[in-house]
Amino acid sequence: MRLLILATSTGAFFNLYQLQALYPWLAARFEATLTQAGWLNMATLLGMMFTAPFASRWTRHLAPANAILAGIGLLVVLNALLAASATLTGLWLVRLVQGVVLPCVLTACVALLAGAKSERQRAQWVGLFVTGTIAGSTLSRFYPAWALDTLGWAGGFGSAAGLLGVAWLLLLRQRRHTPDYAAPAAQPPFRELLKKALVETRLRLAFIVGFSLLFTQSAIFTALGLKLAQPPFMQSAAQIGLVYLASLPAIAAVLASPRLYQNRRETPFFAAFAGLVWLSLAIIGQGYASIIAGVILFSVGTYLLQTLTTRLVSRAERVPAAFASGMYLGFYYAGGALGAILSAAIFSRAGFAGVLGLVAAVQLAAVGMIFASTLGAGKRRRPSNKA
Repeated sequence: MRLLILATSTGAFFNLYQLQALYPWLAARFEATLTQAGWLNMATLLGMMFTAPFASRWTRHLAPANAILAGIGLLVVLNALLAASATLTGLWLVRLVQGVVLPCVLTACVALLAGAKSERQRAQWVGLFVTGTIAGSTLSRFYPAWALDTLGWAGGFGSAAGLLGVAWLLLLRQRRHTPDYAAPAAQPPFRELLKKALVETRLRLAFIVGFSLLFTQSAIFTALGLKLAQPPFMQSAAQIGLVYLASLPAIAAVLASPRLYQNRRETPFFAAFAGLVWLSLAIIGQGYASIIAGVILFSVGTYLLQTLTTRLVSRAERVPAAFASGMYLGFYYAGGALGAILSAAIFSRAGFAGVLGLVAAVQLAAVGMIFASTLGAGKRRRPSNKA
């Protein structure tokens, strides 16, 4: 079961940021501008934003393991289509369809997390899920950049399809370790479930933090890729991809996080991890070493925040965990899509400093929404003094 969760998360997120380090290739092959590169990075996130809230309904009659196998199989085909893409429009459409498939895989995986028999097991499974998120996201930035510089466009994405095929075979072997699945009864209408999800305080917190979290991550990594492709760095796609490998040390922090949360409420950790994110952004400067150090700390802070939001979503009380996960992913990837496109547009006008200002504005707005949401929940719980 643990290997299935890790392989699913890694395989799914391997598809997410495949174009983020490829600006030199996009400019040479398609004559893409900085803004067009931002739209290409946004395509998959846009697909996820619109389809994630409905993913649990599309897959509810499938056992989670079968939904995962079907989704990863489709992603193999889509990577092969990326290898054959010859126009910007075709490339954008394939990336968009990847974004439609990914929420179905991830909500099925979160449904497995919700079946944990104890809080200790849940914490371990969430740690493995987020570890796969880090490994897959990092590989999605690094591997295409390295593979395209080594094997060419068709060979690079063809090899990515091959790696996903290996993951599919591994998942097929692990399917027997999943618990028996009973198809759920008919769910209430979508609007009713949505109202219940928005009333639950922990889910509102997860939705707001999730939006600002991936907005921040997408904006910073998109701008960083564009920054490294320009003077004075003039990095190749493979060299840019290597920078993203600095995200991997975050795996150690995520795997250790269950001990950190034992018998403690999650809320106090949000401010600490957000502070770590801003410390990392303060470190990133014009030197290559400062960029590497900043990426390490940035990844630790953002992925620890993701462990918190994933724990909150997997403990949904008013709605099924798969529905809560789909709604969370909708907010999460809405932030990522906006972060990618706005970051590229602002970077072309105001540089990296302008992107930092954008991120600060979004995070301040998120903090305001969290305070307003918390105060509103407190007033609803307070008994009325009226006769």
